[in-house]
Amino acid sequence: MSGSLTVNRPSARTSSGLRLRGLTWLVWRQNRLAFWIGIGVAVAVAAYAIVRHQEMTTAIAQGHIDACRGTTVPAGECSHKLNSFTQTYQFPMRRPLQAMLALPLVFGVFLGGPQLAQEFESGTYRTVCTQSVTRLRWFAAKLLVPVVLTVLISGTIAAAMTWWWQPAGSLLGGWFPWWQWYPYDGVGPVVVGLSVLSLLIGVTAGLILRRTVLAMGATVVLSAGAMYLLHSLRGHLLPTTLATVQHTTDSPAPANAWVLAEGAVDAAGRRVPDLPDCYAADDYAKCLVQHGRTGRWAEFHPSSHLWPLQWAETGLCLLLAAALTGLCVWWIRHRAA
Repeated sequence: MSGSLTVNRPSARTSSGLRLRGLTWLVWRQNRLAFWIGIGVAVAVAAYAIVRHQEMTTAIAQGHIDACRGTTVPAGECSHKLNSFTQTYQFPMRRPLQAMLALPLVFGVFLGGPQLAQEFESGTYRTVCTQSVTRLRWFAAKLLVPVVLTVLISGTIAAAMTWWWQPAGSLLGGWFPWWQWYPYDGVGPVVVGLSVLSLLIGVTAGLILRRTVLAMGATVVLSAGAMYLLHSLRGHLLPTTLATVQHTTDSPAPANAWVLAEGAVDAAGRRVPDLPDCYAADDYAKCLVQHGRTGRWAEFHPSSHLWPLQWAETGLCLLLAAALTGLCVWWIRHRAA
C-alpha cells in the first residue's frame, strides 16, 4: 500500500534525468513493502509449483500413464490410472487455480486503489504544485513503479501455475477442460493482463474519488465487472471453427474443444432444430433420421486456440489499461487541483 508523498526540492545542478530517478526511487520506497511481500509469495508459489510439476511428470512416466493421453472415455486399466492420477494430482490443483481469480483484485485493491487516493486524502498532492516536479511526472512515477511490480509478481506466479498445470492439462484433456474459468484464468499471460487492468482501475478510482477506502471498494466492483465482461467476450476474440458431419449423432468437434454451439443438420447440410422427443425413442439415431436429422454441426475453439485466445484477451486488457491511463492524464491536466 502506498504512503504519502514527500518531494525534496532538487538542487539546480541536478539534471532532469536524476530528478526523475529520484522521484521513482521515492515511489519505490513507498511501495517496497508490497514488493517484498509479493516477491515472497511469488517465490513460494514457484517453488511449490516446481515440486508438484516434478511429482506429476515422475508419476506419469513411472505409471506409463502417457499411453492414456487424450482418452475421452477411458476403460479398463486407463480408467483406473486416470482416476488415481486425478485424485492425487488434479484435485489438489483446483483450489490454487480457483484462488488465482482473486490475484488481479489484490493488485487493484491494495496497490492501485491507495496509490493516488492516499495522496489526495492526506493533502500531500498539493506539494507537487510547489516543487520543480510537474504533476504529470509525479503521476508517471506513481504509475510506473506499481505497473512494474504488478507485471513482475503476477508474471512469476502465472508462469509457475502454468508450469504446474501443463502436465495434468495435457494428459487429462477433456477431463480437465482448458476453457473453463479454471484453469484458464489461472494460467498464462491473461493473469498479467487482468492484473494490470485491475491495477489501473484502482489508480483511476483513487484519482477520481480521492478517498482510499472508497477507491478500494470501487475497485473490487469495477474489476469484478470487467473480468465478467471479458469472460463473456472470450469466445468471440478469435474466429471459431465450424464443422459438419453426416450419418452420425456424435458432435464433429474434436476432443477437448470448447464447443460454443452445436445442433442437427438435414441431408442438405442445413441447420434444423433438435428433437428432444427422440431421446425417449427405442432407437435414437433411427428416430432422428426419420425426422430428417441426418447429421450434426458444431462451432468451436480447438485446444490449439488456448494461447492465441490468452494473448488476444491480454492485448484487450492492456488496451483498456492504456485507455484508463489516458483518462488519468487528462484528469490530472484538467481536473486535479
